[in-house]
Amino acid sequence: MAPSAVVPPAGEQDPTVTAVTVRGGPGEFDARLDRARLDPPPGADEPLSLLRVVLAHQKSRALDPSVAEAAAEVARPAASNLASERFPLLDLDAAREPLIREMERAVSGLASEFVPEPLAAAGEEVVGMPEDERREMVSTWLDDASLVDPRLGFWVRVAAAPILELAAGRAELPPRDKWMGGACPLCGGVPQVSVIAEESGEFMAGSPRYLVCERCASWWAFPRAVCPSCREDDSRRLSSYVADARQWVRIDSCESCHAYTKTFDLRDPRAVGVVPLVDDVATLALDLWAHHRGLHRPALSLAGV
Repeated sequence: MAPSAVVPPAGEQDPTVTAVTVRGGPGEFDARLDRARLDPPPGADEPLSLLRVVLAHQKSRALDPSVAEAAAEVARPAASNLASERFPLLDLDAAREPLIREMERAVSGLASEFVPEPLAAAGEEVVGMPEDERREMVSTWLDDASLVDPRLGFWVRVAAAPILELAAGRAELPPRDKWMGGACPLCGGVPQVSVIAEESGEFMAGSPRYLVCERCASWWAFPRAVCPSCREDDSRRLSSYVADARQWVRIDSCESCHAYTKTFDLRDPRAVGVVPLVDDVATLALDLWAHHRGLHRPALSLAGV
């Protein structure tokens, strides 16, 4: 699948710029897999191994006609919801039943692969749940993933991605004057990472910032100097940390809510080939640095950090 594009926010870009290339966006499982297969940095071998088996499963399920059919139903009201400014734009209720069915496939599909014991045990717990309990868990996750045990939520997330990403690929993102929220306008997910995009003609206007959804991999525009978690915009309470080894990725933290966002600067020449949702897993040392300072992130990577 070719890289997708996001239309830059009006007023921020040179008129000649029409789109920013999205790396590893909705449904681009191949792009993420290719990046995850590169030699891992120290300490990232096992997390990337897990990410690879998850992405391979999700890619396979995204090719299944039943998943494509479910995604089409989830995306069906997106255009009318956008016209009436009803967010999130996707029909999450329509995702519930197919997601429940996909969870068992996810657990069985990864049973013979590398999955850490705590996650494997959680998978067995998911399969053994009564139907009504599993339905309640999925409904809770769709409403607010932070309310579900992260180990159980891992399996919901693995199962949900093919449906939600294909649905997101069918929907149109709202323009900036319609949405500047800290949650994904398509599926309501919270951002996993942040991206400073590189575009031609941007010198005079400045490069835009995008948040990247943990659920559907969509990119949406967000102000540069604002905390996505609490919307703090006082520069005295916002700070950044950059490691010498990888200056194309940094930790942006907020003193007001003690949350942090990992931001990838794709303008850096050394960031060629970076796929944010994959390189997030490959840069766990930054997460450890943040956690040791009492910071937390709204959305964990698939590595559980």
